[in-house]
Amino acid sequence: MTGVARSGAPVLVIGAGPSGLFAALQLARLGVPARVVEREPRPPRQARATALQPGTLEILGQAGLMDDFLASSVHLEFARVFDPALAPVAEMAFAGTDSPWGFECSLPQWRTEEILADRLADLGGTVERGTEVVSVRPEADRVLVELRGADGAPETAETSWVIGAGGAHSLTRQSLAGDLAGETYPGTALAGDVRVSCGLPRDGSALIASAEGYVLLAPLPGERWITFIGDLHRDEAELLARDISPAAVAACLRRRVPDAVELTDIGWGSTFRMHRRMAPRLAGERWFLLGDAGHLSSPFGGEGLNCGLHDAHNLAWKLALEIRGRARPALTGSYAPEREAAAARVLETSDRIHQMAHSAVEAARTGIAPEPLSAEDAAAFTRARAMLDTSYADSPLTGEYGSPGGRATTPGSRYAGWHELPGPAHHLVFSGADHGDWTRFIDRWGGLVKVGRGRAHRAQTGRPKAVLIRPDGYIGFRASPADAAGLDALDAHLSSYLVPA
Repeated sequence: MTGVARSGAPVLVIGAGPSGLFAALQLARLGVPARVVEREPRPPRQARATALQPGTLEILGQAGLMDDFLASSVHLEFARVFDPALAPVAEMAFAGTDSPWGFECSLPQWRTEEILADRLADLGGTVERGTEVVSVRPEADRVLVELRGADGAPETAETSWVIGAGGAHSLTRQSLAGDLAGETYPGTALAGDVRVSCGLPRDGSALIASAEGYVLLAPLPGERWITFIGDLHRDEAELLARDISPAAVAACLRRRVPDAVELTDIGWGSTFRMHRRMAPRLAGERWFLLGDAGHLSSPFGGEGLNCGLHDAHNLAWKLALEIRGRARPALTGSYAPEREAAAARVLETSDRIHQMAHSAVEAARTGIAPEPLSAEDAAAFTRARAMLDTSYADSPLTGEYGSPGGRATTPGSRYAGWHELPGPAHHLVFSGADHGDWTRFIDRWGGLVKVGRGRAHRAQTGRPKAVLIRPDGYIGFRASPADAAGLDALDAHLSSYLVPA
């Protein structure tokens, strides 16, 4: 077509936030180049989303990024609730799960983006800043994207796949999937990057609940804090809408925490509304939505940033195999149902955290404390908040042969210790005294599936069992016993979405 130019890469990523950068980075690790365009001419320097959960740290560790994130962040082992005098009310610890990282990493979003962009550059990728997307038009075998460059010059680019990671106001999402459906929470809140004088410990986040509203403070590097001040009164919201000055923010703090917290500096601040919303669909023919372009959640637990990184982690290996000709359509087709179910779970958890924060404020107003969580519910809630309870049990990419095994290897669940497996590939781990002659299986699936003994299975004996772990760390199939019929069932499962050698 006249005036249409190939984009130079099979994938066009729209948006250079964390989810877009991580998708491009993961594709590059798998040998697939992506063109990344970003409307903003310069990288942002605002704190915004700051918490990386344990389940997300596993992803970053497998991608070889943990050293940078550990060195750049404050490690938060607890989420606590305090009264206005900073007396402790409740505490949740991130330790005690099966993740090796029993803490959140807290760092400004701009630093997360900087680490990801630097690693992408190491792999040969770049970000085209100041490039705006005007329209996106999917066709049967390509996507046409109209762009406007930093110099104002128009361009019509042709690409095979589009990843929309342009944020909550994404034109890509609006043109492909429509508006985000859901609800906006009542009231207005203030987000800010501040320095305060207080007696709060810096090993955890602190929700301070008073009869006037709440203040959330979580440590950032450099002795700074990210803060959310909620339940803004009308006079406060009107004042902050005109001018987010240190005096105005300090007055909001004093109204909720009269004496225990003193503002000494504010580097950035913004008022905002909180949402619980999701796009009608997260994917279509040759396009996918990641992060805030596809779903919005309350910022209390930091789930939004994390969910976007998990979106990218789920998609990249599937799209890379499709582009390399080793996947059937069912593989990329699984992205939407898997991540829609996962995002719904994230919104549920985020909403629960949001409601718990407002319950703490109500308790401060009435003096009636909410019922404490049972030990079992508290453990499940910790796993949910840590992003460790995602399940793809209903996905077409899961299956089973023979009698059920233990809960640790339930198809669709995360495989504990998956991040220690070498490289982004399928892994088949076996247990038992004899795993049989798998020469034919290995010959057929060589290059796609690595076979070996998993750490959790080395000491097991008895009849042979096998567990297939996907490149993103989730269990796709288990066979018990892993006899000839079990291997045939596994082979049929893999053949449903992969192309053998």
